[in-house]
Amino acid sequence: MSTESRTCFSLDAAALEVRGQFDRLRFCERKKAIVLDDMFLVEDDAPAIGRPRGAEDRSWFEKLHEGVLVRKDLVLDDPRATAAYLVFNGREMDDNDHALHISVNGHHLIRPPSTIAHPAARQYYTSDWGGSHFDNWFVVAVPVGALRQGTNEFVLWAESKETSWEIMVAADGEYKRGSETRLRHPDRSAKSRDAGRTWDFKRLGWKDEIDGEYVIRLSLDRSAPQGAFVSPVIDLATGGDTKGIGKLLELEKCRVGWEVDVPEGSEVRIEARLGDHPAPGAARWSPFESVTDFSRTWNDPAGRYLQFKMAMCARNPLVTPVFKGISVEARRREHTHRSNRRYHLHRFRNGRVIRPSLPYVHEDFARLNDLRNRFELDSVISDAATEFEAQLKLMHWAYKVPIGQLDAYRWNYLDLPRLERDANGRPGLLGDYQERRRDGHCLYCNLTLIAACLSMGFPARWVNISTKHTYGHEVAEVWSNEFDKWIFLDATRDYYIYDPDTGIPLGLVEISERLAEIMPGPATWEYPIQWRLPDLEMLRAARVAYRQGDNAFSIDDLSGGPEHLMLKGHLQMVRRNDFASRPWPLPWRLSSNWGSDLFYCFYSDVFPRKREYHEHTTRWQDFSPPLNRTELFLSETAEPDVLRVDADTETPCFDAFLVKIDGDEWRKQTALTLEWRLHEGLNQLRVMARNSAGVCGPESHAEVVMIT
Repeated sequence: MSTESRTCFSLDAAALEVRGQFDRLRFCERKKAIVLDDMFLVEDDAPAIGRPRGAEDRSWFEKLHEGVLVRKDLVLDDPRATAAYLVFNGREMDDNDHALHISVNGHHLIRPPSTIAHPAARQYYTSDWGGSHFDNWFVVAVPVGALRQGTNEFVLWAESKETSWEIMVAADGEYKRGSETRLRHPDRSAKSRDAGRTWDFKRLGWKDEIDGEYVIRLSLDRSAPQGAFVSPVIDLATGGDTKGIGKLLELEKCRVGWEVDVPEGSEVRIEARLGDHPAPGAARWSPFESVTDFSRTWNDPAGRYLQFKMAMCARNPLVTPVFKGISVEARRREHTHRSNRRYHLHRFRNGRVIRPSLPYVHEDFARLNDLRNRFELDSVISDAATEFEAQLKLMHWAYKVPIGQLDAYRWNYLDLPRLERDANGRPGLLGDYQERRRDGHCLYCNLTLIAACLSMGFPARWVNISTKHTYGHEVAEVWSNEFDKWIFLDATRDYYIYDPDTGIPLGLVEISERLAEIMPGPATWEYPIQWRLPDLEMLRAARVAYRQGDNAFSIDDLSGGPEHLMLKGHLQMVRRNDFASRPWPLPWRLSSNWGSDLFYCFYSDVFPRKREYHEHTTRWQDFSPPLNRTELFLSETAEPDVLRVDADTETPCFDAFLVKIDGDEWRKQTALTLEWRLHEGLNQLRVMARNSAGVCGPESHAEVVMIT
């Protein structure tokens, strides 16, 4: 038997945003819509930022003093913006009292010394906040009216007898180390030694020995030129309710409308596809086809599931398309069984797959088998009672293992831990330290921790923490199947941070949010976090606690956990952990401030965007996407005692699903769809994803009671 019915529903942008994928887009709370990103960076130096090979005496900086001018040409497709900022990497001398002069296409600006212009930003002109001895990112507002289409000429100089300012140079020979596509500098930087009468494009730096680009960028408040949205999978027959058992429905006709405002000077293109499987990676999907006039009608559609892609463009950077949602009208045919069998979903504990917007390249766990075997890591975690305890043992191992250095041009995890045998012939560890912090570079021990976790099949990643404006720190996060989230770990001090009320360990996004709760105002370059929280005791008000572990030195001392909590506002993640498979491109030179275009940055109202970076997000699902979950979709079939079970997962190095029905043994299944034949009484289905290292994600569990 079958009956015909109609359904109508709408999904607004807020509903689509949760599982949608963004590229240069953002969700606007005020408009309740998806729009183009509203900040745009112009730069040509990011792949090569930092100390070049063989350079000494800070020769990769230009010293500004009387007679020396630096010039940077930046190309704009369109000069229109609501605000513009010159962003450059360099250094201001301690207690400097000389202005920096800036010419923007012939318009003269003066940036006074920081002691006058921004007295709260002590990192620029003193050493007591740990910044002035190190290069910093400076931000200077420039008049939008001074910009022009095409090449814009920026000239910087100082009129001091001695050096008062320095500007970093990104060397041409370093571009191949930091990018797979930007392999040479575009030759847009020049130096004058005669007050601007002649310009030298080849010999930059205070020693006149570097060919490259000055690290001078332009940040514009304007719409991004283009962006893209990929929707989650939408069930056109029901509106997407996955909490129950889907009816056996067949779509006869369906119309989908997209509510989009397209102001003059902008454009929106939509492509859509249909499928009969709720997982977007399944094979049974039609090709993407163009949608005209923001509406599409399908007769006898190829499947009940829809996915669409939306491309937004702004030829006028002062406007943006506005995507508000979709509406669906469908005529469907419901098939019912002539049977005395009835079933009821008794319990359903289901995972939820959420995919990140930007791709992340995960390491093949097998590439680190040699590290796992040589250092006998299975023995290190052999007595761990839980997965998290095993991860903590790996952190302690990374805290104690002897560590070497990375090749500056070919990063490889295997170069870091050093195998030194003890008297019993076992891999040795270092003895007690004289302080809480272990020796060596913070990146090295935390990459060692990441490598150890990966070798055991635990996804782990590197995150830079450096709140504006503090010196930074390199830490790790590991995915916990146990707690179903990313968890912050730091092998330099062998600790993690947890919720003081529940004891549950926290991830960096959660920690950033709790630090924001005690901030009296936003942390910006003009008003850095040290100015907002001048007394470290203020950090004790945060709702966090620090794991002490078996260590003689307290992590709760102000110079330990609390001081390092201050770093965890702004978060910068490198979008890859495959350093055993790919030794480059490299995101950082270990010699300077960060600013590579390989970082993905998390920000918030309290910790606003850093203008030196391209990619930013406020969405936790982009910065901390869940892994290893299994999402099940249950639906009726033509057979009254058989349910169709579709599965989806986002599991790095996915191997197979493990399926257990009632009291049977676990069995391996690689297909995304299975048939679940029910019997009278209680039926139990358990499914989990397994990766290639044999580590399983959390179970999804369904219980169905059938009555005959």
